[in-house]
Amino acid sequence: MRAKLNTFQEFTQSLYPHEVDYLLSVQNFSKESNLRILHQIYANSNSQQAPKAFDTNVDKRTYSYIKTWIQDTLSKIDVDVFFEWLIMVEKKVLTDVISPLDETEILANIKLIKPTHYHFIRFFELLQYYRDYLLVRNQNKYNKVVSDYLETYRENYLKSTEINRQLHFITAKIVKKENTENYELISAESLLKSIYYDESLDAYTRYRAVVRLTIYFYNSRQFDKQLVVYQQLDNLFKTPLFYSKRLLANYYANRAMMHSKLNELTQAEKYGYLSIRNKNSDYLFYLINLCGVLLKQGKKVEALKLMRDSIPELKNTNNNYYKIGFATFYIKTLIVNQKYDKAVEYATSYFEAYKKEIFEHRWHLFFCAYLQALVQTEKYAKVLSLTRRYKLVAKEKQRIDRADYLPIIQLYSFLSEYLENIITKEKLINSVVKASQDLMSDKYRSRKIIELLDELGQSLPEEIKIVKKELGVVK
Repeated sequence: MRAKLNTFQEFTQSLYPHEVDYLLSVQNFSKESNLRILHQIYANSNSQQAPKAFDTNVDKRTYSYIKTWIQDTLSKIDVDVFFEWLIMVEKKVLTDVISPLDETEILANIKLIKPTHYHFIRFFELLQYYRDYLLVRNQNKYNKVVSDYLETYRENYLKSTEINRQLHFITAKIVKKENTENYELISAESLLKSIYYDESLDAYTRYRAVVRLTIYFYNSRQFDKQLVVYQQLDNLFKTPLFYSKRLLANYYANRAMMHSKLNELTQAEKYGYLSIRNKNSDYLFYLINLCGVLLKQGKKVEALKLMRDSIPELKNTNNNYYKIGFATFYIKTLIVNQKYDKAVEYATSYFEAYKKEIFEHRWHLFFCAYLQALVQTEKYAKVLSLTRRYKLVAKEKQRIDRADYLPIIQLYSFLSEYLENIITKEKLINSVVKASQDLMSDKYRSRKIIELLDELGQSLPEEIKIVKKELGVVK
């Protein structure tokens, strides 16, 4: 029985709080013990402590029943499960191998799938293929019900497809931002909000809009606005509208990032751990976010263990963006744990092995960590060699119009020039102040500048004290 309950415990620990919220809202148990167990699952899923053990005196068949009920109930509303069915049946229609059972399922879904369903667009297109299939074979039995559906919801389909075309255009503006004026981005924000809050639209289109809003708020550092959207989104995730484990994990990861930027670290840690509760293709990215939060909280040993335990996961992805992010945060985690030589060794070997990929994807993130490791080991000449050879300061200045711009490489370069006797104390102070002063009016960037100055102050306490005074930083 104990082994059986261990399996059940492991299964329930894979459940997300929002999943259990939904299960509680739809349960109709006649047995009090079933509801008691479900409430315990809810408590365990929301706790960051060790889960409470289940009662071994309860009949094991009860646990088997509850597990099956949970799986079946969630499967029925899982948008990814429905998508797999759509793709399978679409292929059968297009290759003329559709079965009577498939047709029965299509007809059953005609009664269920409305224009607000997550996969309304794809279901509508499936019915278009299916109608052609019926017409060619002169099968009139189901033709009317299919044609009626297509005619009834034709305008909804055209509206959703047009909005998705607009979303594709907006995405390029938000993500790339080249040749995009501020008023265009503000207009895009307004349009994305109108799409997300439009309850008449299909959920897929609405979710695409909220993902792009998330990117926009992140790039523009408007995390307070993101919080307002996410408070409403949180309630929607307790319904079938957007449900899948994949989407929930992404939501938790985005919330972790948002709370971290708002310096709400307890909340950030909570959502960070939820995002990695189940492994998927974005696991490394979510892990990096969580480790960043743990480092902010001073939980450096915990962060290092997580990173080291997850190194094998690098083999499971070809995403260089994720790989470089992981390498960077591993370097940072080694630094925080005062393993400076190992940080330099790892950063140097990684740079030599993946130089091309680093410059193509996340060069600034990587070099900020690499140069930090070099400064900690007093390899100032190496800092200057890298910054000059790859023109890193000039490249960093090209980012000055970005909302997340910080002169990190410049400040490491100034420090190294000073300690290598290339510039004077006066030049150092003036250069650091000039590079930093315009950013101090921004709440987020001023905090990051102060953190960076605190770090530089470990090497140059008197000089950085003067810099802080000139910047108006009161300790």
